[in-house]
Amino acid sequence: MIGKLRFLIAIIVGKVSAFLLDKIFKRGTNTPGIIMLKICPDALSRFVMPRNTICVTGTNGKTGTSNLLTHIIRNSGKTVVNNSKGSNMAPGLASALVTQCTLGGKVTADVAVLEVDERSSQYIYTEFTPRYILCTNLFRDSIMRNGHSGFIFDKINDYLSKKTTLILNANDGISGLLGEGVCDRVFYSVNKTERSTDTCVDTVCDLIACPKCNHKLDYEFFHYNHIGVQKCSHCGFSMPESRFFASDVDFENGTFVFNGDKGESLVLPFQKGNFFNVFNITGACAVCRLMGIDVDVIENSIEDLSSKTGRFQEKKYNGVEVVSMLSKNQNPISCSQSLKYLDSTETEKDVVLLITDSNDKVHGHEDISWIYDTDFSPLSNETVKTIYVGGSRCYDVANCLEIKGIDTAKLVLFENYDKLAQEVSKKSIVGRNVVVYFELYATSVVEKIKTAMSQKEVQ
Repeated sequence: MIGKLRFLIAIIVGKVSAFLLDKIFKRGTNTPGIIMLKICPDALSRFVMPRNTICVTGTNGKTGTSNLLTHIIRNSGKTVVNNSKGSNMAPGLASALVTQCTLGGKVTADVAVLEVDERSSQYIYTEFTPRYILCTNLFRDSIMRNGHSGFIFDKINDYLSKKTTLILNANDGISGLLGEGVCDRVFYSVNKTERSTDTCVDTVCDLIACPKCNHKLDYEFFHYNHIGVQKCSHCGFSMPESRFFASDVDFENGTFVFNGDKGESLVLPFQKGNFFNVFNITGACAVCRLMGIDVDVIENSIEDLSSKTGRFQEKKYNGVEVVSMLSKNQNPISCSQSLKYLDSTETEKDVVLLITDSNDKVHGHEDISWIYDTDFSPLSNETVKTIYVGGSRCYDVANCLEIKGIDTAKLVLFENYDKLAQEVSKKSIVGRNVVVYFELYATSVVEKIKTAMSQKEVQ
């Protein structure tokens, strides 16, 4: 009885705080969830979840994939609750669910699409059982927070339920082992492309030894890093068969073919220069087909949602095209793939790197090893004319770039973001793009650059 009363109070307080924060501050927050869990620590387990509850996890691609899933499912006529405005840990999920539930805790949406932080698995999957869990991939990430991919694998794998169906990336020999012998598993993959290689050309490869027998793995090809087609000549370990797969990736036009398990094939768009999108879209489509969503709905719903989340934006300011791309800080794989955008366009460009901690006192730390795992080679592209590096870690980044062979004559360093914004605006040239790579907490710095560009007097 006390537990029910606590939960009722938590829901009322959560609803009121969520309403006020949305109306007054016009933004999402995990504060309602924090308050709710203070009042009722087991609140997540007390929600009555929809039958179709989908959790999206993995190192890279969670937000884009969950947003795309939400978009498609809504277009199919179903109502969806998701945590796009909150965090992907327990308070963020509670904040999202409380906005669409009764006072008794019954979630009124037809479907729940919830982005889940990998490390939060033990706090989420023990509270409720998702019908589907889509894992995008597992890579090395922040050493201080996530250690290594094996550590994160165990965090997810140890809390899976036999009632859950996993949708896994077959090209990823790490996350592809999740749930083995525990629950049903469905695989998706991407066929070999014109840019696939016979050897790993990236700075790091997270899967060299066979996960079954520890002998050296052979690869038929690599997409990037350890993502590709693996096989072990010693024990026979190999990539599992995929029910859903992408083929005919056209990098020039930004399209690929999604192939379903019932013989359907759809020509779908993806953001040019972002190969991650092909995997994310394929995984999202696989979940939708498992739910029985019509192929026409899927085909008509696919669009690039990255611009709506602020992760990839293009806009002209006084004749200068400014491209801004969010790069996950402390994550060399995300950063490396984002930088490959520079090779996808022949337009001359200046590049701004805001990939160090912009708020050192709040979110800072001493570890910078990840930048040495990042592939900065696209900065050597002859179309890149100037490389601005900002933040208190700008000298560390510059040192790394010099070690990696980037022409130091291109580098311009600014610890002060205001001076950086003014210099980028002052030196910008009509017809030459400005490409800004920024980490999560540097969003305000990107806005400073755009403001300075908009206020620049046209010569």
